[in-house]
Amino acid sequence: MPTVILLTAGQADTVRGPSAEQPSLAALQPIALTDGRFILGVEVLTDPAHAEDHAVLAALPTADAADIAALLPQPEHE
Repeated sequence: MPTVILLTAGQADTVRGPSAEQPSLAALQPIALTDGRFILGVEVLTDPAHAEDHAVLAALPTADAADIAALLPQPEHE
């Protein structure tokens, strides 16, 4: 099962945006959960484009994606 990094709103604000390494090619966009937390895939920890954020992100808690699936926002139906 995929693993995700859990972030608070403040932590998400800190890392959100273009990477310093490749600003025109890579950006972090944390996904909001319905409980106020945010997630990023753990794959960002091995992406050299986000090296400046690796230490901060590696110290944050993680969860199995299946365990937080119910907290993902549902698409709006028209």
